[in-house]
Amino acid sequence: MDPDRPAPLPGWVRETASGVDLDELCERVVARDISVAFPDLATDGGFAEALRSSVRENLALLQQVLTGRLPLAAVRLEQPLEFARVQAELRVPQTALQRSYRVGFGTMWEAWAARLCAVAAERDVPRDEALRALADLTGAILGYQDHVASQVAENYARVDDALSRSRAHVRQGLVREILRGDPASLAPSDLITLDHDLAAHHVAVLLPRIAEGAAGQLLLGLRARTTVRQSLVHPLDLTRTAVWLTSPTGWSGDLLDRLREGLVASGVAASVSDPHAGIAGFREAFRQAEDVERVRVAWGPASAPRVLAHSDVALEILLLRDPGRARRFVQAELRGLAEATPEAERLRETLEASARLGSHVAVAEHLGLHEHTVRNRLHRAEEYLGHPLADRRTEVQVALRLHRLLAGAA
Repeated sequence: MDPDRPAPLPGWVRETASGVDLDELCERVVARDISVAFPDLATDGGFAEALRSSVRENLALLQQVLTGRLPLAAVRLEQPLEFARVQAELRVPQTALQRSYRVGFGTMWEAWAARLCAVAAERDVPRDEALRALADLTGAILGYQDHVASQVAENYARVDDALSRSRAHVRQGLVREILRGDPASLAPSDLITLDHDLAAHHVAVLLPRIAEGAAGQLLLGLRARTTVRQSLVHPLDLTRTAVWLTSPTGWSGDLLDRLREGLVASGVAASVSDPHAGIAGFREAFRQAEDVERVRVAWGPASAPRVLAHSDVALEILLLRDPGRARRFVQAELRGLAEATPEAERLRETLEASARLGSHVAVAEHLGLHEHTVRNRLHRAEEYLGHPLADRRTEVQVALRLHRLLAGAA
């Protein structure tokens, strides 16, 4: 029998196959695929949407094949091939692609098999006939999987080969190797390909919502504002990009200020490292930018500054390396002020404003309160703390900052 023209399924099986909820099954397949095959891309919304489009098309085509409305040989793919291209561009290993197909089609089989068994029980189909139907259904699903998986693997290999020949993609591979810490130094040919002075002084900027192309345009403005001529763009996924600006002579405070001003003026969200030198500094700058971004995410979009530098949150980064100890510190210092009550929240807000602005008058103006209200709130906060603010002012300020970040992370 021609494998591309298998015998049609029995009529009641074809009717059963049309009753599976494809929307619900699509979300189940996507969730399982990301969990098992693509955990490193779990937070990439663009990747998840590309996967969802691929799964949705595969489910619709498979249902047409199972119901006899479309011969297997007539199946033509669009979104699954596009998803293979996306994976090749992101350098997702082909083993992950293959695993996602095994997991995905296993989940699809479970849904159709469960539906068939339920209908067989409802209609009191004889056991032998139900088993033959299940075997036929399984064969049809596996036949479809083999038909599409081979096309997808071929498209992935073709795109991957083309990308491997391009200089830009080779540069991305070299940057990934550097960030992993693989080479202590690069070969002369690799240095020529990378075309970036790794011995100089680097500042890394992580752009969490900017794709590679837009990041390149943004760099043009930053380079003009800072007069730093060397830069490198590296896509982390479909929506996040890291860029390095590199100065041969180091970074002054004025130069860092101009970089921050340029990022603020552009309106983007950005996490900025301190300057670091050499290939080890190239890696450390990126790690710092990642640390800053984690703090900014925990801070929350409503209150986090759009542009946040490592020097702004170095203390938080240090203390959040042990979240359990940080929570115990917050509870010990703030006591009742750490509670999730409206009054505790008002008092924390007033304390933070007081630490930042200094005078009661400035705090009252900032919060839109009477000066006496500010005094009363600060006095009430001292009652919660069990001591005057002046006794442990630094500890209380640190605890307030940690409380905000721990709440955001939760």
